[in-house]
Amino acid sequence: MRRLKACLLAALLALSGGAAVLPPVPAEAHGSRYPLAKEEQRLLRSYTLKPNDPQMLGGAFEMTDHNGRAVTDRTFHGKWALFFFGYTGCREACPLGLEHITQTLERLGPDGEKIQPVFVDVGMEAPDLKGLKQFLSHFHPRFLGLAGTRAQTFDIVRAYKIRREYMATNYSKKEVGPRIDHTTYIFLVDAEGKTRGYFHHAMPPDEMAAFIKKHI
Repeated sequence: MRRLKACLLAALLALSGGAAVLPPVPAEAHGSRYPLAKEEQRLLRSYTLKPNDPQMLGGAFEMTDHNGRAVTDRTFHGKWALFFFGYTGCREACPLGLEHITQTLERLGPDGEKIQPVFVDVGMEAPDLKGLKQFLSHFHPRFLGLAGTRAQTFDIVRAYKIRREYMATNYSKKEVGPRIDHTTYIFLVDAEGKTRGYFHHAMPPDEMAAFIKKHI
């Protein structure tokens, strides 16, 4: 077992060029993946691949908001935005990320009014706009939910390099419908539609607010 773990670590070091470029993400930040994340953290330590340049993320898209209105990336030009990707059946990572965004906007005070919080449904089923609106009603009142066709969803997922994968089973009995394992970063997008930074959904609201204040 030790030899196998050593081989895995060596392979990971080879991929990353041996450089420690990101701090390890707390295991508890992975929500229901806690057991697996804990093992990953022990093996990977701080060795990982170089993170994406924020300005290489994002781009043009067409979706429908939870009120049934057609929106594009240009809809949000002129105002800063926070984009978070997930699905309404999620009961761990998504609610935590949405709640942290809510608390962050409250901590920002007047600056929070400059930011539009956006939740993008990455599920591939037919959009359930009513369900999406109801799901978001538990969080910040200005949250705007986006959903789209399979092609539209693929486009925005590719633009932000969101990893999404259907899992065979749910890790949590709280989850509804199929489980989707997905990227849980929150993206800060400026008034011109350019991504200025991104951070993990489990980042404490105080730290998230401080990060945003450096940019807006």
